[in-house]
Amino acid sequence: MRISRRGAVVLGVSGLAGLLVGCGGGAALPETIPVTGAVMYKGKPIEGAEVAFWGPGAPRAATGITDAEGKFSLSMFDINDGCLAGENVVTITKVDGAKAASGPTPDQMLQDPMALAKASAAQAASKDSGPKSAIPEKYADRKQTPLKENVSASNNKIVFNLAD
Repeated sequence: MRISRRGAVVLGVSGLAGLLVGCGGGAALPETIPVTGAVMYKGKPIEGAEVAFWGPGAPRAATGITDAEGKFSLSMFDINDGCLAGENVVTITKVDGAKAASGPTPDQMLQDPMALAKASAAQAASKDSGPKSAIPEKYADRKQTPLKENVSASNNKIVFNLAD
């Protein structure tokens, strides 16, 4: 196959443009500080709570989920990379597991295809609005939470002892 001189120039320019666009990089991510910690409520570790640090001018929250010992590590742009330095507003949410799962089982839905619709209608009509918080709800609201942490390289291991 023979390529004309004009075709070669077009291919060369297109290839060079592709390389320049592909190597552009984009904006650098802000520097983060690794943060670990634990969440306790009434003296006991809270498992399965979402911890979020809302940094100053951050494009998103750094988040982590607590394990059985209440321990967490924050991730913002990469796994366990931490959060932005400075004062962070902290929210913690934990849904009561007993209330989180409700509705018909797969077998019930096979027996009665309307079972899910009936369960949804019953829940909508009830005063029970669904899953309940296992910790005081003030900790879940960015405007109401009393939790703030000034994160730095020397202040990055944090324990929250939540109270009613």
